[in-house]
Amino acid sequence: MTWHAAAALLVFAAIQIWLVTSAVAAGAPSAFIIVALVILLALALPVARSTERHWSRLSRQALASWGLHARFRRDVRRLWIAALTLPFLWISGAIAATDAIAAIIN
Repeated sequence: MTWHAAAALLVFAAIQIWLVTSAVAAGAPSAFIIVALVILLALALPVARSTERHWSRLSRQALASWGLHARFRRDVRRLWIAALTLPFLWISGAIAATDAIAAIIN
């Protein structure tokens, strides 16, 4: 799980950096950079670490059980789905919110 957690965190950060820099270059507020850093440090890092810590506590002998193996695969799948989709979701939501606020103000 350590490998999956580390790799998913790197992929999450890379996608987030790419999307935030693209959004700021397209005219989004530069505060997105700070929000992206907060999301990475306050949300993504603790989630990846807690997932990794949970599985590191289990012994290799316990992984032989079918139910535990299925839970491991489920957790890996959830981790990767979150890493690949959450940056797109929060950035598109933030852009929509800033556009809506700008439309209300103007």
